[in-house]
Amino acid sequence: MKILVTGSSGFVGGALLKALRERGYDARGFSRSLRPGDVQGDLLDPDSIRAALDGFAPELIYNLAGQTDLKGAPASDYAVNTDGVSNLCDAVARAGSVRRVVWASSQLVNRPGRRVLNDTDYDPGCSYGSSKAEAERRLRSSDGGGKEWVIFRSTTIWGPGMSDHYASILRHIRRGRYFHVGRRALRKSYSYIDNLAEQLITLGTAPSAQVNRRTFYLADSEPIELRAWHDQFASIFGRRIATIPVFAARLAAIGGDLAARAGVRVPITSRRLANMLTEYVHDVSPIEAIHGRTSISNEEGVRRTAEWFLGLEDRTMKDRAAT
Repeated sequence: MKILVTGSSGFVGGALLKALRERGYDARGFSRSLRPGDVQGDLLDPDSIRAALDGFAPELIYNLAGQTDLKGAPASDYAVNTDGVSNLCDAVARAGSVRRVVWASSQLVNRPGRRVLNDTDYDPGCSYGSSKAEAERRLRSSDGGGKEWVIFRSTTIWGPGMSDHYASILRHIRRGRYFHVGRRALRKSYSYIDNLAEQLITLGTAPSAQVNRRTFYLADSEPIELRAWHDQFASIFGRRIATIPVFAARLAAIGGDLAARAGVRVPITSRRLANMLTEYVHDVSPIEAIHGRTSISNEEGVRRTAEWFLGLEDRTMKDRAAT
């Protein structure tokens, strides 16, 4: 099977492309940066999309390309998430080879912790979430170009190769600068990167009747408990994490808000604290009914991620010493 992965230079796209190739699929990436064996293009350039589909003739497409930062950018900064989806839908409608497209969305089409009534119930709390909700609307209104389509909503994705935002948390833990906030247990649906790649392969290859025109939340079968998850990393790093009261964290967050408005980078703001203290566990029984439970446990994921992180830190230290 020929498979095209847009956004293949990203964290998830790179992991998925690797997993597909290991299984013998003829999989190619599609991104703005040209890599050997892949296709160069941009979802905001319709001609490049059509050229890729005509030249490679994929049967399956994973659309993972998008602007993913959560810095509160204006909605216009997320054009690839909206106009890019429309462009790809138009190209897919004309492509005779394409059978199915798996579309990446986000849990942030709704505010964290909100009870979601149905697949088209949206209440985003940020520009990024709004762009993903709009992308879903455009996809549904065009019926995915008339081909099979599947939407998956991702949660927090972690593991070797994760973004510096999440790696910085491990950095703070290792240096003794991270604190638990309060003592309440908080469960959250997270996705270990290799588990996510396996689930995505299932969405792309499962029988049509099981996935077509459906929306899935993808996450590990076992939610993390935030304190325990961080404590596992701390144990590997030879650290113990102290706990501060919630009221003290709220005061620090107010100070962080003021500093952030002045353009100073700070570790905590009121919005970030609210996200930390919000529990969310998504129903993953629909994907488990097709894929089964995820294979890599939280404990094993922590071990692999810590090993990667320590290697990354060592390489960074050596590079600094060399310069």
